[in-house]
Amino acid sequence: MHKRPIKFLASLILAFISTATFAQSQSENPFIGTWDIDFEESDFGNAPVPQNMSRTYADLGDGNYMYLVVTINEDGTLSGTSASYSYSGEKYPIASLDQLQAARISYSKINETTVEYTVYVGGQVSQIGAKFISPNYQQLTIAIQYPNSSQEDQILRFNRRR
Repeated sequence: MHKRPIKFLASLILAFISTATFAQSQSENPFIGTWDIDFEESDFGNAPVPQNMSRTYADLGDGNYMYLVVTINEDGTLSGTSASYSYSGEKYPIASLDQLQAARISYSKINETTVEYTVYVGGQVSQIGAKFISPNYQQLTIAIQYPNSSQEDQILRFNRRR
């Protein structure tokens, strides 16, 4: 990987975490904040288990949000995705360090602690999932399915970073 994308990603991560920290105190959305993977509680199916993974959600205001997922893969390489979105069901572009085709994501809010999402690649559904926040707001669970794929379903659990 070239140094320039790593520096850019590092800058983006710092800015995003700063925004998320500020926004966490401004938002009523329990997803807002930074979440670290809980390897013991997660099931990656037949996908490679990464060395590390974190997710950060920020409130951009006016019902708009942003997420950033940073993963250190099993081979030590860095990958990541990010998107701005709302719970309107509209499709929003996903920025990715390693995705070859343009992807889009849509979110729908089920209730205060549950959202559903769909990822589209090439106009086709590639992933569907649901995100749940625990009653104490300290654990995020993501159930992921991959329709029309040999990839197995996943249950990923993340703990709120303190």
